[in-house]
Amino acid sequence: MTTTTATADPIAFTSDAPGTLAPSPAPWVPWLFQAGNLCFWLSLYYYVPTLPNYARDLGAPLTVVGAMLSAYGIVQLVLRVPTGVASDWWGRRKPVFLGGLVASLAGALAFAFAPNPWALVGARALTGLAACAWVGITVMFAGYFPANQSTRAIGWLNLANAAGQIIATWSGGQLAEAYGPIAPFVASAVTAGVGIALVAMCPEPARARPGAGSASTKTASRLWKTATAPALIGVSLLSAVQNYASFSTVFGFTPVYAKELGATSSELGTLTALSLVPFAIAQPLTAGINARFGSRAVVVGGLLTIGLSAIATPACTTMVALLAVQVVAGFGRGVTGTTLMGLSIRHVASEERATAMGVYQAVYAIGMFLGPLVGGAVGDAAGLGAIFFSTGALQLGATIVAWRILNPRS
Repeated sequence: MTTTTATADPIAFTSDAPGTLAPSPAPWVPWLFQAGNLCFWLSLYYYVPTLPNYARDLGAPLTVVGAMLSAYGIVQLVLRVPTGVASDWWGRRKPVFLGGLVASLAGALAFAFAPNPWALVGARALTGLAACAWVGITVMFAGYFPANQSTRAIGWLNLANAAGQIIATWSGGQLAEAYGPIAPFVASAVTAGVGIALVAMCPEPARARPGAGSASTKTASRLWKTATAPALIGVSLLSAVQNYASFSTVFGFTPVYAKELGATSSELGTLTALSLVPFAIAQPLTAGINARFGSRAVVVGGLLTIGLSAIATPACTTMVALLAVQVVAGFGRGVTGTTLMGLSIRHVASEERATAMGVYQAVYAIGMFLGPLVGGAVGDAAGLGAIFFSTGALQLGATIVAWRILNPRS
């Protein structure tokens, strides 16, 4: 990745990727990979709607519930960069994906057989370790396509991601209601096992093999240069701001606000699942939108949409109005996140992409962790509405930063 100088020039993404392209995989490979990716996200989200109450039923106080939920993000914050660097140094992506599925399976079983509330913290940490595999998953899938199609590839990958979350968050609650609180964990473990079988049949992308596609030598200094490139740090911080909004609103306090409007438990689950539908729809459309308007305009427009939606939330007095706002915000999150993720690796040499993706995902995990933490503190101090106003203001500020630092030609 070519970096900017110390001036205030916009981030310029100019390619230093190898000139030779990897052989195209068999047509069935990306589809098989996507099936494994779907299993990965299903296994991580079946129990998300019921997990806090499951912990409470085991006798966990709210502090332990909070520690359990935080463990997921903290592990990713700490381990995603090492995961990416190790994958690049090794030149392999597939073992990272398989390792994530194994950790997801182990975490589900740990939840199901947890002897006490604190054991749930360790189980959630295991699932956070599983989520670190997303570093290898994104780079492995992108490796099946030419470098200039990275945003399109990420869009289709995120479509399976979003579909898995939608299906799992809705069906997990149904499973728990029909078969008991352990059922979502069983479904998670079984699905992870299926995913392991599917991914085991996927070949390693030729780009990712040691020595393939580039005459450059992988050194610690080169990986460090990639990891600290201003262009990468810029898009990563923008993604952290966007994830701050996601985890302080739709995955944080929007359900709390909905409950104040009188929503039932089933309506809360439906609200969360439906808010992910426009996010999923945005994934295959993002590359075309970028081609028409440019990445800078897409990111600025997406952050603006997220910010205004957050500010509008306290003004909603009915569930219909709240759902409409979440639909708009979901589309904004979809195009913004996919565009930024594509930019993070678009012009990085193939043997260094996992390092770049590890940095990108570790930095945006800061937003995942701080969103609910800071939002809760703001809510305690100034009321529930202040969470949405402050989140919206942060997004609007980020639009100015995005306009200044992103190259209009990117």
